[in-house]
Amino acid sequence: MRNTVLIVTLAVVCAGAIGLRAQPAPQPRIWQGVYTTAQAERGKAAFLASCQRCHNADLSGDRGPALKGERFMTTWGGGGVGRLFEKIRDTMPVFATSTIDEATKLDIVTFILQTNGFPAGSKELAVDELDAIQILARGEQPKAQNFARVQVVGCLARAEENRFVLTNASEPVAAASDNTSLPLPTSGSGRVVLLNAGPFNPASQVGQRVEARGLVYRDERDTLLTVSALKAVGGCGPNTREP
Repeated sequence: MRNTVLIVTLAVVCAGAIGLRAQPAPQPRIWQGVYTTAQAERGKAAFLASCQRCHNADLSGDRGPALKGERFMTTWGGGGVGRLFEKIRDTMPVFATSTIDEATKLDIVTFILQTNGFPAGSKELAVDELDAIQILARGEQPKAQNFARVQVVGCLARAEENRFVLTNASEPVAAASDNTSLPLPTSGSGRVVLLNAGPFNPASQVGQRVEARGLVYRDERDTLLTVSALKAVGGCGPNTREP
């Protein structure tokens, strides 16, 4: 009887573990519904009254660029909704920016989101939450925004100009603080340049798999991390310089 109970218990535990592993990644905020249908309807009315002569009623673009589909995602994908709102608030309509108030321009943003397939929710979109909502394709996971505090794991190597970098680095993920407990991500294919790592004696950890935390910044060429914590978490191999 004891053996039967033990087997059943182990089966339940294993099934639970499998279930945990099979859970999908959390759905990005923009796919959870960030505006209401009524707000998007107001935005549609305002758009048709003031914007369609440049962007067409179906947002396919004319004198102005397309605001839907591939062109929209190429231009605005990966950034916060706040960037789109600021563009409309500060520059649209051209030569007549003051003819539409800020609240109406926010409604227009929700109509653009609706047209691009992002779902409606139960709460109206508010200006103070825009930067926290990234425009992401379905199935795409959010990336940490510039100046966010993050965790990243990679192989520590020396680079040119006596700098240190992480090679085979994971995608940086948000970390509320250096003490926030997060699972270690698996290695990736990224490269992260470490800034101000001197106090953490990086030379002694070259060739090790390390966890770095700090503030991230991406420019056209590099992903940069201003380091606030650095510790070895395993081995990476014998190389002591960046390949």
